[in-house]
Formats: sequence, C-alpha cells, structure tokens
Amino acid sequence: MMNTSKEIAALESVLAKTVDALVAYLTDCRFSESQLNVGNLVMAVEAVYEPHPRFWRDLSLTCVADAIARVFPDWKPNGRQTPHGGKSPMRDIEKVLELYAFDEANAEMLLSLPKHKRPEDRTSAADWICAEYRRKGQTTELLFAQMDGKRCGEAALEVLRCVENARGGKPFERIGTAIARWYRESVMKQRTEKSVP
Repeated sequence: MMNTSKEIAALESVLAKTVDALVAYLTDCRFSESQLNVGNLVMAVEAVYEPHPRFWRDLSLTCVADAIARVFPDWKPNGRQTPHGGKSPMRDIEKVLELYAFDEANAEMLLSLPKHKRPEDRTSAADWICAEYRRKGQTTELLFAQMDGKRCGEAALEVLRCVENARGGKPFERIGTAIARWYRESVMKQRTEKSVP
C-alpha cells in the first residue's frame, strides 16, 4: 500500500515512462489507427514489460489509452465500436491487463515461499495457488485460477522467473515480450533497408 508522497511520485514517474515507451512502440511499429486491435495492443504492453513485482498491477487501461491518444490525437476510447465500425479493443485489452495482474499476484504469493518449498512445475503451482485461495476463502480468485485448465500455474511461474532473473541480473523475457520486441526490430530494420538507396 502506498502511503507517502515519495512512493506516489515514484509510481507516477514509472507510469509516465511506461506511457512514453508505449508511444515509442506504437510509433516505431508504424501502426495506423485502423490497426489498433487487441493483438497489436497486447504486443505493445508486452514490449514495454519490466520484470518487477508490481508492473502489471500498476499498469492501467488509462496508461494504454493515454499512449494511444498521444499517437492518434483524434482517437476516442469510448463505446464498443471504433469510428470505422469495428469493435473497440479497449474492453479486451482491459481483460488482458487484469489477467496479467492476476498472474503477477500469484507469482508474488509464490515468491513469499522459501525457495525450497516453491512448486516447480505448472500443475503443482496451480494446485498450490488454488489451495491458497481456498484456504483464504477467496472464492472469486479461486474460480479465476481454475479457469482454462488452471493456466495460472504456468503463468505465475513465468512471472516468477522474470522477476527472480531480473533481481539476479540475468535476462529472461516472457515469450510475448520477446515476440513484441522482435516485431518492432523487424519493422525498424525493414524501414532502414527501404531508406538506404
């Protein structure tokens, strides 16, 4: 829980840098407004992912909307339809951010365990996470953890590895982050090759 002006200012600074990074990604990838679909927006948030324990829980839909509005000043995040008649991706990206935040919270629970007591595979991690929610009486979280064949175990372990490796100075990227960064590099390389006579 944040309770000091310094902590709030630090969070605001981190979020501002994240919005700047989202703007840079959308710009570098040369997305047009008609390409603002959930897949491209997920790539954008994956590309700016930083492996620290609260990244996904602090990243809000407002940050994503702010970045989009900076790149596309006439863009409006309201309603279920885009100006071109398509479905607005904002509700879907909000669901993705909620899922990533849930995975991160589960990873934090695993991080609280001594290393020798942590589950090592996705099934045992999912079972442990579900048992914790059951023990705490958190039915909503338990039901969410049990969705999609208990995917929560694998996702929590991935976040856990990212955070632990970052703390140890070792690189480790989420698959989505690696793909998003590769895409950006490919677009920029292609642009550079086209500009060379």
